[in-house]
Amino acid sequence: MSDTAVGFTILGVALLVVLGVVFAIASRRGPATTVAGPPRGVHLPSPSFLPVLMSVGGALIGSGLAFRSDDQLANPFLAIPGLFLFVGACVQWVRAAGHEWRDVEHRPHDDGTGH
Repeated sequence: MSDTAVGFTILGVALLVVLGVVFAIASRRGPATTVAGPPRGVHLPSPSFLPVLMSVGGALIGSGLAFRSDDQLANPFLAIPGLFLFVGACVQWVRAAGHEWRDVEHRPHDDGTGH
């Protein structure tokens, strides 16, 4: 096994361990508390995974630039999917923001829903 393969294996195992710990901490149930909503007339965006997808895409692009051979600009197996993921998430986030903007503009501002 080459040094590069060992490095990628260690990196992959470490990534899985970190993600497993984060998942275990996030899935623990704490005491049930009710979270107060925002005041009347305040608009908050809905939760989204798009920033996370942009981060993963950026990490793939960075990994593609770091883990390359000497005669390449970037590792195409990491950088190209990362680029597609990053650009796609950016486009979806801008579209979601535009859709949300139109929803807020066409609703009354003091509707009391706490959205």
